Amino acid sequence: MQGHPSSLILHPSSFGAKRRRASALMLVMAAIILMSVTVMGVVEFMRYSLEETGNDAREFRAMHLAESGIALGLSPQLQPGDPVLKQTIGTDSGFEVVISSEGARIPLVSITDENLLNGLYELFIDWGLSPTDSRTVVDSLADWVDTDDNPRSQGAESDYYRGLGYENFPRQQEFNSLEELPLVRNWNLIEAIKPDWRNYFSVNGDGFIDLNYAPADVLIAILGSEESNAENLIRERNGPDGLPNTEDDVKLTLNHARSLLNLDQERFTQLSTLITVDHLTRRIESTGRIGEATTKVTVIARRQSDGSLNYLARIEE
Repeated sequence: MQGHPSSLILHPSSFGAKRRRASALMLVMAAIILMSVTVMGVVEFMRYSLEETGNDAREFRAMHLAESGIALGLSPQLQPGDPVLKQTIGTDSGFEVVISSEGARIPLVSITDENLLNGLYELFIDWGLSPTDSRTVVDSLADWVDTDDNPRSQGAESDYYRGLGYENFPRQQEFNSLEELPLVRNWNLIEAIKPDWRNYFSVNGDGFIDLNYAPADVLIAILGSEESNAENLIRERNGPDGLPNTEDDVKLTLNHARSLLNLDQERFTQLSTLITVDHLTRRIESTGRIGEATTKVTVIARRQSDGSLNYLARIEE
């Protein structure tokens, strides 16, 4: 029996070498795949980071434009509707400023004024509360800020809140924030029927309602005006273009406002501690825009005797 040629003899060491080369190749391929996945992940992360950086940069620039608008709005010489309050910069940037009066909102600082309480009672009914629920909310608002512990007929003092587990309510001091209102008895009823109730109240007012800015439902409820008369007043103060806070707005005097509202002198005199046509607190809302990115800044400032404005509050949206 002849032996196999030596060239055909397969030594065990040959199999080992081939297996090692195959394993090394598989490791290299696995490393390449892993590196590819890692690189793709890094590229995707960098793309996302660049997008985020771009968004942050646009928001920052939009904020800067909004701040520029605030600086203009704080100028006592500028009036609502002045063309300089709306500016376009480039093709997709700019800012718009709306100057109004904090007197358009119900002043919580005057919440114990009987004329205001009676008006709020009517306003809450107009919004959809029952007379009983409206009286409860109104009395509880007054009890929250008065300094005694004697509840009004349908109000709430410490005994009521203590029964709910609140030891330090009511505050028995002026409201410091709109966020205190939901703590008042039955305010949840207001939240249910009027989700935008925050647009109707202010803790920064000077105690007066500005007839040049107050909305129709406030004029009707607080002043006891007929709806048609309130609409006449708003139409008159908005000027020829029919739009509020524009250059052609008419600044009403008290006598002119009384005539438009068709209120008798006696009623108007009763309301004299609650109404004005020259509110001291200015509300400045500035919106900066960069492309689709927008930032809104609201500043509330009160006019001083020398004409300057004293900063009261700032809100960013």
